[in-house]
Amino acid sequence: MHSIAEIIFYYELEAGRRVADAVEKRLLEQIEAIDPYPMSIPESDIYPGTRKLVISKLPYLAFIRQIDGPLCEVIDVVHTSRKLPKKVIVDSA
Repeated sequence: MHSIAEIIFYYELEAGRRVADAVEKRLLEQIEAIDPYPMSIPESDIYPGTRKLVISKLPYLAFIRQIDGPLCEVIDVVHTSRKLPKKVIVDSA
């Protein structure tokens, strides 16, 4: 499981603060944009009860779970080069 903070840290080390800031902005804007419409992204077949958001112009997938009305929680952010498991059990607490 990866956090957005870990991804930003990686980009800061590899490409500098400016690139890290741009990556963080793109990730957060796209994740926050689905809050009013979480059902608009496809269901995930990897994490039961979640939806899979393809982050445009970045090699990441965000797995998101609706927790209360339009409020969503990011379960994982995965680089698309990673081999994804067929199914992951997620603690719903």
